[in-house]
Amino acid sequence: MGSVLERIQSPRDLESLSLEELDTLAAEIRERLCEVVNLNGGHLASNLGVVELTLALHRVFDFLVDRIVWDVSHQTYAHKILTGRNELFSRLRQYDGCCGFNSKDESPYDLFDAGHAGTSLSAGLGIAVAQEVQQRKGRTVVVVGDASIAAGMVFEAMNHTGDRQQDLLVILNDNRMSIDHSVGGLAKYLNRIRSGSLYRGFKRDVQVVLPRIPVVGKPFEEALEHVHELVHNALVPGQVFEDIGFRYFGPVDGHDLPELIDTVDNLRTMRGPVLLHILTNKGHGFPPAQADPIKYHASKGFLASKGPKEPPTVKPAAAPRTTTFSDAFGAAMVRLGESDPQVHAITAAMPGGTGLSAFQKQFPDRYYDVGIAEQHGTTFSSGLAFGGLKPVFAVYSTFLQRGYDQVVHDVCIQRNRVVFCIDRAGLVEDGPTHHGVFDIAYLRAIPNISLASPADAAELEEMLRLAVDRGESSAIRYSKIAVPDLDRDADRTPVEWGRGEVVRAARDITILAYGAMVDIALRAAQQLEDDHDIAVGVVNMRFAKPLDRSLLSELAEGGRTFITLEEHAARGGFGSAVLEAFHEHDLAFHKLHVWGIPDEFVGFGSRDRLLADLQLDSPGIAARVRQIAERPTVESEPARS
Repeated sequence: MGSVLERIQSPRDLESLSLEELDTLAAEIRERLCEVVNLNGGHLASNLGVVELTLALHRVFDFLVDRIVWDVSHQTYAHKILTGRNELFSRLRQYDGCCGFNSKDESPYDLFDAGHAGTSLSAGLGIAVAQEVQQRKGRTVVVVGDASIAAGMVFEAMNHTGDRQQDLLVILNDNRMSIDHSVGGLAKYLNRIRSGSLYRGFKRDVQVVLPRIPVVGKPFEEALEHVHELVHNALVPGQVFEDIGFRYFGPVDGHDLPELIDTVDNLRTMRGPVLLHILTNKGHGFPPAQADPIKYHASKGFLASKGPKEPPTVKPAAAPRTTTFSDAFGAAMVRLGESDPQVHAITAAMPGGTGLSAFQKQFPDRYYDVGIAEQHGTTFSSGLAFGGLKPVFAVYSTFLQRGYDQVVHDVCIQRNRVVFCIDRAGLVEDGPTHHGVFDIAYLRAIPNISLASPADAAELEEMLRLAVDRGESSAIRYSKIAVPDLDRDADRTPVEWGRGEVVRAARDITILAYGAMVDIALRAAQQLEDDHDIAVGVVNMRFAKPLDRSLLSELAEGGRTFITLEEHAARGGFGSAVLEAFHEHDLAFHKLHVWGIPDEFVGFGSRDRLLADLQLDSPGIAARVRQIAERPTVESEPARS
């Protein structure tokens, strides 16, 4: 008869399935998830944990009429498979394939191109209000995790929703995890709900029996209401949500499909804000992921090959693990912590991703995980600095955007020294919601902060050591790439704050490169020399603010053609800073080209492929430089300049 999954072309195909067939479908979806993620990489454990929830929601609702908003949306793989994208799913996270997050371009079932935590309830409330104002049918459903629900923006939205008493169904998917273990007071509160036994024993008495007791006279009615409230508060969990204005139901087993379907169906038409608390296991159905959900949060190549067995051979020694900038930062932080007890580390739910796990283990009293709360983490760091400590806030570029007002108001205006170590700066696989290509622009305009970017691991550690002892805040940006071994003309120059270094002698065409682009510029220059006998200089600028103006003045004496190179938006970034400096100081140049990310949101795919598309990889840079060298009088820029 074939698999059940083969019969699913749209969510409406779920209506005719028996519960037994739905259970089979759940198993087949999990097998499909493991198969595709094993080949392409992606978020595994979180998606395995919401298969039953996704089936229940699509069985009960019609999300072409109703609306569903997924927080972060990294757990929507089953949703994609059920909404006509099973074939496309084979190319998950591949260039021009299936996005690893929601994508409006892929399907009408995806409402937001989400990728950041804590945004779902605000968006869902806005959608629900619009539906009501325009008298459109349909229910709005929001799915949010136990880590995301602790984000400040969710509390703001809950406060607004409870005040409006808007019709809205919020599903709290409680698996005790984000990428790492959930932290904070709310996480502890939810844990008490999970482990509470009284509620399970008295649920029927409190929610069903007491309201049905007949009343005799007004005094008895008032007394009964008082008793009802006392018992309800004592035995029913979720009182925090009830006090805000939500009707709380749960906790419900998020892997009990019949109960989930029945519960969701019962809540479907309930008026006002409703919160359904479900308990799920990250990695459910795949024992390795369930046993280690942190390791299998994002995975690849974890399944044994199903190909024919080959004769045993002597395996060559495994290549050493590549050291990334995140690894280099983590190691540098441990050494810095050993030498300076005033250094404290802060992360927003990303200890492993930012490289702080070793620091956390060695210095637990100087390590703080603030949860998914970059705004709080920024201002908290400012408070640490005010108190005389040396805070280092490790945060992804795309997530620091969420703390922008705090950087301005609570750090820089206050002149409290915070070191922001900005990971994932540049292009990443996950697309426009995660590309870190705006941090130079959004930080450069703020007074009392310096901007640096290392070209190798030694520079990163030197910048970090200098930054923690400076009198103002600093931001050090770096990509999640293998740390390169730079091919310099001469011995490296130790980092001096605000100074760059010439790594390949300046020529008529000289590239002013920033951060991760130094290695690419050097490889392009070598290619031009080897293949076309074109000599190109390369300067490792190291700082976007303050710029090394004395070095720029020295280089400008030759009236050269300059190219600025950055893995960042060209508008407002490092190249813009150089243009401003040349104008302000009336420096001479023949031409100055600003090369970076164009004024558009770049899609998803491997970093190498995206850089190639933008002609920002070494062959692309070489081709563009060759065009300039061979036609120096051409006025127009290449397409991507």
